[in-house]
Amino acid sequence: MKAITGKFHHRDLVYNVNTKEDGAVRRVYETKGVTMYEVAVPVQGDAWAPGHYISDWAEDVVQPSNNEHLKSSTFRVLSSDMFR
Repeated sequence: MKAITGKFHHRDLVYNVNTKEDGAVRRVYETKGVTMYEVAVPVQGDAWAPGHYISDWAEDVVQPSNNEHLKSSTFRVLSSDMFR
């Protein structure tokens, strides 16, 4: 896997149209010619406090998130280990 630049960037808040989940981009990479995003997904849909898991999403299922509650809480955790 090599690091690349996709439509979205580190720390962008994104939405997966297949899984109906929001998350924050931790890393962008390419595998087998497909742009992929390593995404931190909150365990509880609109809050980071209960924790998160990591999921890999293909670029073709990702769009900008409009989850306003998660966006506002994301700004408070941008410097945490979750986004390094």
